[in-house]
Amino acid sequence: MEFIIILIISGYFVVKIGNLNSRIDKLESREQITPSENTSDTATVMPRMPIKSIPVVQSSVDVGLVNNPEVENSFVHWLKQDFLMKAGALLLMLAFSWFVSFAFANNWIGPMGRIALGVLLGVAFMMVGVWRIKKYAHQGGIFTVLGASGVLLTIFAARELYDFFTPVSALAFMFLTIVFVTFVSLRYKMQSLALAALVMGAAAPLMIGSYASDATSLFSYLLVIVLGVLWVVSRTGWANLTFVALLISFLYSFPYMVFGVGSSEQDVVLLFAFVFTALFFIYNIFSITHRRENSLSKAHAVTALGTGIYIMSWISISVDDEWKSLLYVAWALVFAVGSYIAHTLSSNRTVFYLYGVTSVALIAAATAAEMSGPVLTIAYTFEVALMLVVAAGLRASSKTLSRISLLFIAPVLMSLESFLSSSWYYSAFHSDFVVLFTLAIALLAVGLFLNRKQDNSIVSGGVILSAFIGSSVYWLSIVWLVLHAVMPEDTATTLSLVIYTINGIAFYVSGKRNENKFLRLGGIALISLVIARLLFVEVWNMNIEERIVTFF
Repeated sequence: MEFIIILIISGYFVVKIGNLNSRIDKLESREQITPSENTSDTATVMPRMPIKSIPVVQSSVDVGLVNNPEVENSFVHWLKQDFLMKAGALLLMLAFSWFVSFAFANNWIGPMGRIALGVLLGVAFMMVGVWRIKKYAHQGGIFTVLGASGVLLTIFAARELYDFFTPVSALAFMFLTIVFVTFVSLRYKMQSLALAALVMGAAAPLMIGSYASDATSLFSYLLVIVLGVLWVVSRTGWANLTFVALLISFLYSFPYMVFGVGSSEQDVVLLFAFVFTALFFIYNIFSITHRRENSLSKAHAVTALGTGIYIMSWISISVDDEWKSLLYVAWALVFAVGSYIAHTLSSNRTVFYLYGVTSVALIAAATAAEMSGPVLTIAYTFEVALMLVVAAGLRASSKTLSRISLLFIAPVLMSLESFLSSSWYYSAFHSDFVVLFTLAIALLAVGLFLNRKQDNSIVSGGVILSAFIGSSVYWLSIVWLVLHAVMPEDTATTLSLVIYTINGIAFYVSGKRNENKFLRLGGIALISLVIARLLFVEVWNMNIEERIVTFF
């Protein structure tokens, strides 16, 4: 059942992210207005310029095409730039590769020379990349990545074919190459180059099989990679790298999580998972609270969601049952307290809501680990109602309260079993009765509470209406089920319809007097249900005398 809660919370995040992304798009569209206005001003001035300035205008157009990201990332445009140089480089690479193949085939170059040649060739390409990146960033980045990949593949071949390097020395050479690529990405502010360095860093252990088989060494290396990524993000603001690092950690953890149940290595990796979760949580909060914009980027939101799923997956699959609830609650407290401190220090509500919902999901998972059946439904009802009341007390927006109210879907769906339970055939008061009664009270209390808050324009009418309608459905169901449990069927049906009719008339009259549209429509709906029941069900079970009396 805890996975149902995870899915519901994930859906909440997706909706929240979409709303926040729309705000970011609006901000970006506003920022793009300024250049257009400046362009219009420039266009106004242009006719006054002499004819000799026309080549300058043409030059500015060329620069604009070069700086256009869509054009710059196009392979066709890249191929057009310095075509002769690229063609010459391609011919030289082919000639050199054929020469090396011929030399290898005739054993002109030994194993040591082959490895040295591969490394030197990779370094040469990286140097060419650094040289070209000063004027042509895209081109230089390609050469840099190509050279680094060549060095990594050469070291991999040296280990696999000639057994030249130890696992530690091979990984050290690879790591130094990745550090160099990262330095170049920082020097020339290229996020794509940093992403390529991160991917190569993640692939390095896979190229050294014996090293990757040791969980402690592997995740110690990954910890270094994660710390390096967080340092790069702190200097550049490239939050996308944080999520990619989280994804890499999850992918490396997955085999130990699923297939290493009960092993000592799984316990080691679980500890690293706790460390990774804490690092991503702390840094993501730090990054959000220090953003200039009062909004949330997609990378931050996805990282927060991924961190919650990462730790919940580990606890759910790998931890013994007696420890699950304790760890769920512990991490829920970590997320809640950390987000509250960040909210207090920076007045950033986004962090509080983002990790607050994650905390609620962890508490829900802890509840599912300890309870089941009707007791779990009751516990979920109280938790969702409390969350909604707390959010309203914190003056959450109407949209936020509407999304939180959707969490009632979980206990409502779980309560469907109580409507159809066989316990109603034997008695009226049992655990299923408590489930329905709890939901009826909770929905009514939430509706009344939010109705008082509506004066402050905090709550939308749709949330209140849904709460009252849901509560009414449960109250009507309780009346029907309880009477049918303690009385003969015909008597219980008649009495139930009489109670529904009296309440429907009372709602309708009260709504007319007080000009309350909700009460009036509720009374009409209730009376209509009674009439429909009489016309389509009960009338066929009565003789003519009973029909006359009942309808009068």
